[in-house]
Amino acid sequence: MKEEIFVPLLPWLIGASRIGGNYNTYVGSRGTDPAQGCFGRKIFNYRIWIERIGEDDDEEELLKAAVYYGLKAYENCGEEEIETTVYELEEESREKIRQWLTEKMNAYLD
Repeated sequence: MKEEIFVPLLPWLIGASRIGGNYNTYVGSRGTDPAQGCFGRKIFNYRIWIERIGEDDDEEELLKAAVYYGLKAYENCGEEEIETTVYELEEESREKIRQWLTEKMNAYLD
């Protein structure tokens, strides 16, 4: 069975950010076995989020995705262990991110 990457809808990622709340971050992984878990297996991890950059009138929202491998949590990985890509915050970027993540996953798990 070929693993697939899920990329959430932009409204879900935007979350409550438009009304003073926070963005949502989607975190996923591939490579675990339902019966045997994750130990001794190659684990592909990814996360997708929106990041606001700039100041006041020059603020811009970007859609980001990151990949990291193994059993470590994202927060416990060093900068050199994480690869990140950045796209404009638009619907077409969801498919670009899905393709990028799929390429990274296939290269790692195959």
